[in-house]
Amino acid sequence: MKPSQYLKTIVPVAYFLLAALSHAAQTLPDAPEKVAPLTVGSKAPTLVLPAADGPFDLGKAIAQKPTILVFYRANWCGLGRDALAELQREAPFFGAVGFQIIAVSTDTPESLKPAAESNQLGFPLLSDRSLSLASAYGIAFRASKKLVNDYSKKGISLASIPGEENASGLLVPSVFIVDNTGVIRWVYSNPKRNPTPSELIAATAKAHRHIVSQSIPTATLAAQL
Repeated sequence: MKPSQYLKTIVPVAYFLLAALSHAAQTLPDAPEKVAPLTVGSKAPTLVLPAADGPFDLGKAIAQKPTILVFYRANWCGLGRDALAELQREAPFFGAVGFQIIAVSTDTPESLKPAAESNQLGFPLLSDRSLSLASAYGIAFRASKKLVNDYSKKGISLASIPGEENASGLLVPSVFIVDNTGVIRWVYSNPKRNPTPSELIAATAKAHRHIVSQSIPTATLAAQL
């Protein structure tokens, strides 16, 4: 490709990305109760995000195996640590029915490995410090100045909202079960409570049955019913 042709291609793409970031910054809700998570049946957004060992292609990972995609605020959040611990305890079941666990937070990339080690996790942690993925899933919100100040007094720096100076955001703890075609099969989003292990196990089992039924020829499935 000639340099002039390359520029004609890359400039519009860069402009689109900058516009998208600006639009996302302007439209983030101002409270966790106002977020609008993607619904069942939606296509799951994917990005390449930092992981402890380098860039992680979420789209490629989802295409390889049905996924329990967990969003937690950060390792400083007790709710997030509890969610990770519960997932690790139930990991044998999820693996047995063919699912992988991938967790996403606003932690900095360099803090991911210590977080995984301290929580003794056997699944990848990804950093969404820009809130790009959380915004795409509809679970990011703008933090009030009071909330930013309250966290700052505790030595916690919240994620910055791209395109805005002195603006910070958080995400609402959420779980999306995604099949390997990238379709969302179950959604749980609550700023105050994680899904219970029994809720998550039941949802994963249901998603597993749905995915298996899709892979069986109709005549064969009818004979089994």
